[in-house]
Amino acid sequence: MSEIFEKTPEQRLREKLEAFPPEFQELVLAYRTTPTPEALEQIVLGVIAYHGGENFVTKRAEKGDAVLLVEDLGFDSLALVEISFQAEEFVGFIIQIQDFAEIKTLADLQAFLRKKIFPVAVTAG
Repeated sequence: MSEIFEKTPEQRLREKLEAFPPEFQELVLAYRTTPTPEALEQIVLGVIAYHGGENFVTKRAEKGDAVLLVEDLGFDSLALVEISFQAEEFVGFIIQIQDFAEIKTLADLQAFLRKKIFPVAVTAG
């Protein structure tokens, strides 16, 4: 009887995506079916924008992808843990908290995930 109330992985993912704009939700769901490096970068942007809010928009306009996650956006360890959870949920890769020692900027985060998820695409390009 409890099986009736159990949620599928897609239902759980959709619930976690509810806080995000519909375009982002569609992007993540499409990525889960057909992952691409371009979609990965857009997902990273969406997650960082979600956590950074208006500050992200302002700082990214000034610095581009060189925006610093901690210094510019004020992300603390709790925000970084949340980002790592969302990376696992949305793109299927776990970012260990110690990985953030080498991830300082938005560009670093995108490159790190691209290298881990699409290693051939990175070395071929």
